[in-house]
Amino acid sequence: MKRFMVAILAAALFLSVQFVSAGGTKEKAKPAGTKAAAPVKTKRGGVIKVGIQPVSNLDPQFATAISDIMVSQQLYDGLTFIDADNKPAPDLAVKWSSSDGKVWTFTLRPNLKFSNGEDLTAEDVVYTFNRMRDPKIGAPTVSLYKNISDIKALDATHVQFILKNPNPEFPSDAGDYHAGIISKDIKNPAKKWIFSGAFVIAKYVPEDRIIMKPNPYYWAKGDDSKPLPYVDEVQFIFSPGLQGKIEALRGGQLQFVGGLNTQFVDMVKKDPSLNLLTNVSNMHWVLHMRADKGHIASDNRIREAMKLATDHNAIIQAVRPGLAVPGNGFTPVGPAYKDYYLDKPPVPDLKRAKQLLADAGYPNGFKITLYAQNESDVPNIAIVWKAQMAKIGINVGIKVIPSDIYYGDGDQSWLKSDFGITDWGARATPVTYFKLAYISSAPWNESHWSDPEFDAIVKKIDSEMDKAKRIILYKKAQEIMIQRGAIIVPYFEESTAGISANLKGVVLPSDWARTRFLRAYFTKK
Repeated sequence: MKRFMVAILAAALFLSVQFVSAGGTKEKAKPAGTKAAAPVKTKRGGVIKVGIQPVSNLDPQFATAISDIMVSQQLYDGLTFIDADNKPAPDLAVKWSSSDGKVWTFTLRPNLKFSNGEDLTAEDVVYTFNRMRDPKIGAPTVSLYKNISDIKALDATHVQFILKNPNPEFPSDAGDYHAGIISKDIKNPAKKWIFSGAFVIAKYVPEDRIIMKPNPYYWAKGDDSKPLPYVDEVQFIFSPGLQGKIEALRGGQLQFVGGLNTQFVDMVKKDPSLNLLTNVSNMHWVLHMRADKGHIASDNRIREAMKLATDHNAIIQAVRPGLAVPGNGFTPVGPAYKDYYLDKPPVPDLKRAKQLLADAGYPNGFKITLYAQNESDVPNIAIVWKAQMAKIGINVGIKVIPSDIYYGDGDQSWLKSDFGITDWGARATPVTYFKLAYISSAPWNESHWSDPEFDAIVKKIDSEMDKAKRIILYKKAQEIMIQRGAIIVPYFEESTAGISANLKGVVLPSDWARTRFLRAYFTKK
């Protein structure tokens, strides 16, 4: 999906010297997904119950919904993991290096195994990445890894990536949430499971829950020198509404609920049995306007009118006060990206919006249907936006549907609907959004927008080694999206989660859907 991935940009670039991971050759690598070790006397045992939407796909390379991502994070490790500071951290790979940004070599941990006890080697890494970049398989990562020319297993623990063009941020790309390493013997991970992560699926009841148990062959050890994870079980319980999940959290039936809005953040803060986790993020919602031929938003005057009628600050105050910022309104690049971010706040202009509609042949407006998944802030965003569009004569009919339907293949799909609201998680580098959803050939181009000038700039960003030049390119790309793009970004939200006060060792990433329970433990059971 989309989410999907912020405050600090990925790997620092040093030309003609080695790029080495945070856990390099001089420092022992810390287990991925954590900043600090759990206390030495950490208790073992217990069951963590997590409230999420039903999953739509168990193939990690095709994860789309928030629930898909969260489940796959427990079941599959990647080469790298994007940590709480949005940097690539060691996961299955303990270090990586490149002398020119074009040839990258990753060193795997020794003696890695899959959940069935078979060896996990560089051959499995090659298989996984080849699968993700194979157009015939059609994973959404085809465009993300298009720059890869070849992948070689140098031996059991060393894998080499040869890129067509230099990429200083490739270790971050390698940590994309789709890039969970699967066994070379698995052809369809949605149906047959061999896991590389901390947990395995013990039971899956569609529309009810997934029950996970510890992977008996997992590589990481706890502070007691025994295998991680600390807990006996994690249950992902499917629940469609945030209100119900919060009630279950407060009642002790759940121990973790992510993606809280202001109302529920306040409730968690006031409840002594709960704790609030937060992190800076580039998580955002995208309201797409289908821009291909034959659709009303194919006319940029229509798109510009709808942008000018959108009051981002009013949406924030109504939906997520104190937990969001407007950014520049019409691109996926938020202020958390600092130098790469184009600081150009959106300014509503209803008079100009009405004139544009009249110029486009709609002086009295028109009717549209907005598809809103029943997830987190979406219905409330839709209601506020509907009222704003009414001010320029656009009648918005809202159709609320379950997330698994929205991310499915039917006519109400996010990739088929003329107007819809989609959740996107934090990514380590903003060019990832461009390649996944906004270049003409992007697999998740939900707006069906195509702009050759934008495509050319993105291609340059992906291989530009000079950061100053990358900054210029990034800002030009954002200018184009603001002027003629086909999305509205209501706001960039803070990553939030409510947890039981006795649940410790949980580190919230900038994209809360990537939370792992590898080092989670209870102070009392």
